[in-house]
Amino acid sequence: MNVKIKFESNYDTEITELLVLTNERVGGGYKEDGMIVPSLKFIASVNLQTGELSHKSGDLQWMIPDDNREGWGFDFEQFQIYRIRARKHKRFKEDYLLLEILEENVSDPQLAPIKEHVSAPVTIEDSALGTFLLEREYSWFEGAADWLGTECRIYLITDEEDGETAEKAYAHFQTLYQDRAAWDDKFRQFAADKLLELANDWYDPDDEDDEDFDDDEMPIKRDEFLSRLSIESIEIDDEGSMTVYYDADEMFTDHAIVIYAEIDGKITSADIIG
Repeated sequence: MNVKIKFESNYDTEITELLVLTNERVGGGYKEDGMIVPSLKFIASVNLQTGELSHKSGDLQWMIPDDNREGWGFDFEQFQIYRIRARKHKRFKEDYLLLEILEENVSDPQLAPIKEHVSAPVTIEDSALGTFLLEREYSWFEGAADWLGTECRIYLITDEEDGETAEKAYAHFQTLYQDRAAWDDKFRQFAADKLLELANDWYDPDDEDDEDFDDDEMPIKRDEFLSRLSIESIEIDDEGSMTVYYDADEMFTDHAIVIYAEIDGKITSADIIG
């Protein structure tokens, strides 16, 4: 079966005209048999056949060729209302196959208050740590904090999907931050335990101007490995699960180090990424 026909068979044949309030711009998609499926999340919608407002979020998807493509097939702006033609998914009733954009920047009395609400900034203010701004597209609050002299991006996952609070993640981050020196050493030591040997496997003596070492010795010693790590960002969710990223100073070319840990002290893994 043709891949496009197979993909579209997941949707009803009936065409529906909708107004959708977007949550994001189109930023990506997944590949399938030489095609790509972009997607866009919307916050709320109005069925123009019935006039019914739905506060449930959903997804628009469509399929385009992956060869020599320009853009994503359709362009959307964040927090705008669009009139579209689409087909409803057979299983996931808030998901649609996008067929056509009929009108942009639509004014609608039912969606206008929702648009105004989601367009307004939502922040967490901390006298010591600064401001964390809600990024609705990702369901997290983003900010920055001084981490032992290095600026570290902080991402606090909202208490619920599409939520507007991150009280639990914020409390976990405060606990982490109060003991950041000990945590930072713990992260680095764990990364060294797991990745020092790999860093030496990646080591290229041609990168050094003058290198003279025994083949049986590791050219990158543990102390050097630890000192070359520089924290970049921390993501933390409502359950205290953390994803921590360190720049590795090109020990793994342009790859960073990612560490997964829990606020109770358990570190589960460290690997390279990127």
